[in-house]
Amino acid sequence: MRPRNLSVLSVLAALAALLVTPAPAQAAASGAGRAYHVAPWGGEGARGSADRPLRTIAGCLSRVRPGDTCLIHRGTYREQLTPPSGTEDAPITIAAYGDGPVTVDGTERVTGWKDAGDGLVAADTDLPPDPDFNAVFLDNGRAPEGRWPNSGPDPLNTTWAQAESTSTDQRIDDPDLPDADWTGATVHLWAGSNPWAQQTGTVTTTASGKLDFRGGNYRCPPLCMGNQNYRNYYLVGSKAALDQPGEWYYDETAHRLYLVPPKDGIAGHTVTAKHRLWGVDLSGSSHVTVRGLNLWGTSLRTGDDSTGVVVDRLRATYVSEFSTLPMPPDSDLAIPPFEGHIVASRILDSGVQILGTGNTLKNSEISQSAGNGVLLRGTGNTVTNNYIHDVGWMGSYTPGIEINGTGHTVTHNTIRRTGRASIDTAWQLNGTEFHDNRIAYNDMSEAMRTSRDGAPFYVCCSLNASGSSIDHNTSHDADGQVGYYIDNYSGRFLMHHNVAWNTGQRGTAFNGHAGPSVGNRDHNSSYGVGINGSSVQVSNATDASDTYISNIVGPAAIHVSQTGDPLPVVRSNLITDKPGYTDAVNGELWPAPGSPAIDAGETVDGITTQVRGSAPDIGAYEYGEPIWSSGCNLPGCQQRVRHGTWTTTARDGSDASAVTDGDINTRWTAASPQSPGQSLTVDLGEAKTFGRLSLDAGRDTSGQPYGFSVSVSRDGTRWGEPLARVSGRSFTQDAVFPRQTTARYLRITLTASGPVPWVVNDLRLYGDGPDAATTLQAEQATVVRGVRRGTAATGVLGSGDRVGFRKVHVGGGRLTVRSASSCARGCSLQLRLDAPDGPLLGVVPVRGDGDWREQSVDLKREVTGTRDLYLVAEGGRRVAAVDWLTIRS
Repeated sequence: MRPRNLSVLSVLAALAALLVTPAPAQAAASGAGRAYHVAPWGGEGARGSADRPLRTIAGCLSRVRPGDTCLIHRGTYREQLTPPSGTEDAPITIAAYGDGPVTVDGTERVTGWKDAGDGLVAADTDLPPDPDFNAVFLDNGRAPEGRWPNSGPDPLNTTWAQAESTSTDQRIDDPDLPDADWTGATVHLWAGSNPWAQQTGTVTTTASGKLDFRGGNYRCPPLCMGNQNYRNYYLVGSKAALDQPGEWYYDETAHRLYLVPPKDGIAGHTVTAKHRLWGVDLSGSSHVTVRGLNLWGTSLRTGDDSTGVVVDRLRATYVSEFSTLPMPPDSDLAIPPFEGHIVASRILDSGVQILGTGNTLKNSEISQSAGNGVLLRGTGNTVTNNYIHDVGWMGSYTPGIEINGTGHTVTHNTIRRTGRASIDTAWQLNGTEFHDNRIAYNDMSEAMRTSRDGAPFYVCCSLNASGSSIDHNTSHDADGQVGYYIDNYSGRFLMHHNVAWNTGQRGTAFNGHAGPSVGNRDHNSSYGVGINGSSVQVSNATDASDTYISNIVGPAAIHVSQTGDPLPVVRSNLITDKPGYTDAVNGELWPAPGSPAIDAGETVDGITTQVRGSAPDIGAYEYGEPIWSSGCNLPGCQQRVRHGTWTTTARDGSDASAVTDGDINTRWTAASPQSPGQSLTVDLGEAKTFGRLSLDAGRDTSGQPYGFSVSVSRDGTRWGEPLARVSGRSFTQDAVFPRQTTARYLRITLTASGPVPWVVNDLRLYGDGPDAATTLQAEQATVVRGVRRGTAATGVLGSGDRVGFRKVHVGGGRLTVRSASSCARGCSLQLRLDAPDGPLLGVVPVRGDGDWREQSVDLKREVTGTRDLYLVAEGGRRVAAVDWLTIRS
């Protein structure tokens, strides 16, 4: 029998450092410094007072001294900010005032458009000196560079051409290639037997159905054209590619920008082009706080000597754009150069960059980057509680977060939709310096969109990670091979309490690659559905000294290559198809009552610190303790719609159960080659609210739809017009709807023909906000009042204290709350709708001895739609601590 938890305080004492709701922006001025106001309606020579603001932020920065503040009023500022340094005791602050969005825009308007013939318009304009970094925006949306074959607006849903197997290292054979002069164009390659990086080259000659190029193919094989598994490519950087509205081409010799205008002409439309790579340049600054700014078409960086910089509540969109992947210069490399270093291309010149020592990026959203989301270099920097998504679409090793250096803290970030890894380290730039880093409580999903040989968490190579801990992370729904991949001779990685599902062949892999894999450890991790090779693998290690794997629960065997001496220690693991998880398909891999993982583990010093019962549990969660969560608590951080009893029917009568079984490794294949009208109909079992559908073809190199539409229905009988149309052949395809949609049925219908049958491995839905049928973790609440939050639960709520979740998709009438209370009588947790004092939906009475308990009550009425939910404590000074809640039918 497991002993009682006699005190809620004893349960909560171990919770980590807490995230506190930020103070209002108007209170940005601190200390005895002066506050200057800036507004677009201000004057150049104004005093900077509230009634006589300055016009530009640069004007304010020319005046500030340590301790001063620039308060920025709503508006768009097309300028580059280069702040002076403050001091440790008196930082300089640049903050949004709080009266509306403040945007630092890196673009300038392009005017003077004239007819250029062939359906094009052109404007004479000077764009930045390096044409590789040009970006153009049409009516505040990204305009794609002209390319063949055409692709949709989402660069992570790219369309590829496929070369013939007769192609060679520097020649592409393709009978579908349009007859045009492609000389000088950039050819982008994703090719080879198992391509782990993309490359670019320059077309030298063209002929009917073929072209020659130079560059690319730095390693052949496996990264080359020819008779390979992958022979994908596309062309950009040529006027010949301009054939659909919004596409552009810049003639750098003539300084002329060509554009295919919208169908109604260019009049009335706005075109802007990127002019400033760094809208906020802190490369020479220290002790500066930047708070509440938006960046558009530009980025932010600190410098190698920066310290004490705090970037808070940044929203950066379209931070980096480029079209080529050159070999990094030797001066950028930390170890002697060789041809494999193509993978490090563009890491040092893209993304939001936090360099130096003791700097912080927090509470921010970073999105839309051809390269990094965030580059982290130096010593002792912190990246925490950020939402990073839709980055790395050029397919090099630029990830959501690139970590170089030592002593960094990377925690509570959500990283979603990346070309390759979510979190990565580039050893070519980092050298062997990668130690004493903490990477924890991050949620990584939808990674490896344009690669296969990799993982959401990937490190390479020859790194000594002594003192580093990679713990309490979740990795899921990715098309690589592994959830966590420690590649090529790297050692001393301490992995523990990590979770992975739907990551392909393996949960975690340590690859000795005919070299050492020394001191690597994986303890108390949980691996779930969608892993069909090995839960943990140690491969080809000539020396596995001090490598130790224990307390692992997973569906597939732990595999250790029988080479090397000594072999790893492998013990106290649970390999079973019946682990007793709460909800494996939805990634809830914590043990349910009766799980064989309970009390079945071994003690590991420093790892199994929260033990309840006779022994540690196997896996990432300790039964009876609060359930820790990963990722950020910002809007957008929780989007995956809970997978219920979903069923799929194929029009051709084939068994389509694999489409909605929640396992990325199972596959449905249509009965015949693709043709318009083929369809899949999905019954979600109940109405769900969603805004995006992801159709995943796994690791297949063919079979993706050449085009499809998505329609929805509430009753399965009446169907409206398609809400989304998708074309192209990307390996995972997303249908994005123009608005949030609530429906029970979906129909996916092919709109184009293709030479091979249609395949689907997995179908997922995403909504703009959390799904209340999914477990809502209290520590991730968007509103917390009167109580502190930890990494696995709240503190003890007193009467009137509350946690709130905004814009939650609700569809049910039964509330379940997991809480711990020492209240003797008269205490309760009230669920209220839309406001803390809003309509009362249900009351959960709480009392007890401090143990964590789940309690369910029927609501006064079934609740549907997108609503704000508040759980409010009533009854005394110490009502209850809250772990999670759900609302289901």
